[in-house]
Amino acid sequence: MWRQLLEHTDQLGRTMVAVAGTLLAVAVVSFVYGVIRASTGYASTTLPFWITTMICAVLAGALVYGASRRVDQRHR
Repeated sequence: MWRQLLEHTDQLGRTMVAVAGTLLAVAVVSFVYGVIRASTGYASTTLPFWITTMICAVLAGALVYGASRRVDQRHR
């Protein structure tokens, strides 16, 4: 899916996908760090990590959706 999306979109769409990939990487790192903090006894301090994870994942999803809509518009 990612390869097809990158092949059929314009430069702005590729940039959107690249930013989405970066946001997903940030979300994964934040999630893992939050799990590590929670498992070492600091569960009360993990809320910022969960919020960061959710915000990054939602923004990445919106960017990928927007890029896929650009592909659909180019094919029409």
